[in-house]
Amino acid sequence: MIQYPFFNLPPKSHQPITNIQRKLLKDQYELLQKDLGQGTYGKVKLAINRVNNKKCAIKIISKNYINQYNAKQHIDNEINYLQCCKHKNIVEFIDKFEDKENVYIVLEYCQNGTLYDLIKKKKVFSEDEAFTYFYQIAQAIQYLHEKDIVHRDIKSDNILLQNNTVKLCDFNWSIYLPNGGKAKPCICGTTEYMPPEVIKKLKHDKGVDVWALGILLHYMLHGELLFKSKCKEELHEKICNKQMIKFNENLSNECKQLLQQMLAHTKRFNIQQVLNSEWIIKMLTTKNISHPLELTPIKNRSSAYELTKFSVISESTCFSSSKFTTKSYDIESPCKQSNNWVNQTFQPQQPLKVNSTALDQNITAFRVEKRQFD
Repeated sequence: MIQYPFFNLPPKSHQPITNIQRKLLKDQYELLQKDLGQGTYGKVKLAINRVNNKKCAIKIISKNYINQYNAKQHIDNEINYLQCCKHKNIVEFIDKFEDKENVYIVLEYCQNGTLYDLIKKKKVFSEDEAFTYFYQIAQAIQYLHEKDIVHRDIKSDNILLQNNTVKLCDFNWSIYLPNGGKAKPCICGTTEYMPPEVIKKLKHDKGVDVWALGILLHYMLHGELLFKSKCKEELHEKICNKQMIKFNENLSNECKQLLQQMLAHTKRFNIQQVLNSEWIIKMLTTKNISHPLELTPIKNRSSAYELTKFSVISESTCFSSSKFTTKSYDIESPCKQSNNWVNQTFQPQQPLKVNSTALDQNITAFRVEKRQFD
């Protein structure tokens, strides 16, 4: 009997495409070997845009996962909100596309990792160091809240770093709440950063972002999360009980006061009041600012009581002229949905410089405004 030499059989047609073919997506994005992270609904890979030779991050989400966990609404949110938001402290949306297996979201590449990684490395931040990151995150949140968007998953893992600039990312849990609306009860976000109203499955509003920002500030200043437990029930109990907040002795009174106001169960500060806080003003005035400060009277957004502090003009006063539409203030995304949900195109117009909606109220305060004097 004649014996023939053994050869490996070629891959079958139904098997995954080869690595060489997988490296190029949409004939434009070349995937590199480096993994940037694992998100809630998929992995993030480093890639190069062959058109401009710039690095970018591509979030790859399996369609099987989307169908299995009914995650279409979350992916819609990720795409829609990123397209609608243009701010220096929010990660930039670049592109989206899909194939038979995955949905791909192309984002700006932030080479310095996450704030979580930095906290783990540094352990504890000084007030000055914490302020650098906190103030930028607060401006991003103010921008979102002025657009009536609530992020609902503010945490150190979702703060990307590009040199000394922070970039808020991951809008899977975001929701559109116009006209002071409240979201239906649901467990959303990350447990250690959830406020009591979410744990108790009550309706919630923009205050969830302020609470999470307070948890994040406390984390930076103390090197550990305020609420932690191996048991979920115990963790929920700690969050819902009005216990005293423990502070490092070297924290300033202004910083302690702000933390207490952000982590209040009732009468919690809104983001405008956070930016009006004594700690923020103190930190701004002690830093070397390249442009002179000028005080101008404005009306503060809060209607709870009169504030005689300062609010700060920032990038959050740049809004897109695109209009949001919604059928329900509880769950609707700001961009109109279509059946072909990934191939939907939405082109935000050029941002317009407008006054903050804080000016609609009748409460007097002051604005710290950076101006260039010739």
